[in-house]
Amino acid sequence: MAFIDVIDNYAQGQTGTLTDADGQTVNYTVTDGATTINRANHGDFSARIGGQGQDTVEVTFDEPVVGASITFQGSDNNEFYNVLVDGVVVNLADLVASGDATFANVGTVSTHTLNSDGTISGGVNNDGSIGQIIFNIPVISIGAVGAGSPNNGNFDGIEIGIDDGVFNVVCFTSGTMITTPEGIRAVETLRVGDIVQTLDGAGKPIRWIGSRYFGRAVLERQENLRPIRISAGALGYGLPKQDLLVSRQHRILVSSKVATRMFGVNDVLIAAIKLTEMPGIFVDQAATDVRYFHILFDEHEVVFAEGTPTESLHTGVEGLKTMTLASRKKIFAVFPELEQSDARRGTACLVPSGKMQKQLVERHAKNRKPLLELFDAFSDA
Repeated sequence: MAFIDVIDNYAQGQTGTLTDADGQTVNYTVTDGATTINRANHGDFSARIGGQGQDTVEVTFDEPVVGASITFQGSDNNEFYNVLVDGVVVNLADLVASGDATFANVGTVSTHTLNSDGTISGGVNNDGSIGQIIFNIPVISIGAVGAGSPNNGNFDGIEIGIDDGVFNVVCFTSGTMITTPEGIRAVETLRVGDIVQTLDGAGKPIRWIGSRYFGRAVLERQENLRPIRISAGALGYGLPKQDLLVSRQHRILVSSKVATRMFGVNDVLIAAIKLTEMPGIFVDQAATDVRYFHILFDEHEVVFAEGTPTESLHTGVEGLKTMTLASRKKIFAVFPELEQSDARRGTACLVPSGKMQKQLVERHAKNRKPLLELFDAFSDA
């Protein structure tokens, strides 16, 4: 079984911590409890769930987690189960088809089945089959419930844990001042339909806004959730106008002769964490809590935050993976075409590979060249 860490007590209200391979942790609470059993043919310390529909197990995390996993072991072909994500029954077949989840048989035989209606069935008592689901998108809670199978007394052992842990966000922090045609506004005051100034000189309407809050305890455990602080003036030419705080993977426009020599274009988008090689840009260890805001437009845009050109939310595959299922549903309601993987949008400017981003920043640091060397050639926002 591919669990990195797994829950071993499914009593109602049970709490604990799961740890991934990199030492990152997430707290959990068993919000819908079940009897914990320890049988070789049903998994070690698993939740006993019958297929009739009267049994449910659900675990809630204290922050969105990518890589949460659930396994089914035991039972027979007459038992069917639904999977719960963020408190609702989902069609697992649809999630697997879209790449949002992965289903595999990981036991000594492969008799568990993902059915077209999204249920899980199969497995035979003592046959060694284990059906595993891994969620490739952020989830707040996962669980299982019987799908109304015949009352034959059979049950599965359900285990919940993490196969991997990814806790990334791409967004601005509260208090960030965004340029609009009517002046600057704090990001938290913006609403859907408000017009924001973009790099091409046009004002664009906001189509969706989302936010996520992380408190002190989460930031102390998850270093990668701490914001990057870009000190006033650190990018060159007085930008940002005051300290700018963004998430690690939020990309900042770099416009320079170095970029031109390396990529054949002046303007490239670079993740904030890559910029920490430059003076005045660092992980903010003093942050006690943070609320991140996503802003989505019809297209990926470069907007101005504290006067600095920086990206809006990008609805590419990796960007969408950082969104919870509930947020993704809201985005798909606005842009239904994004449910098709080949419809994901391109980026407003070139985004080099991680290796090339690192090389670009190293050259700027070595030669003491400002990252916005050519910025004043096209904007004074």
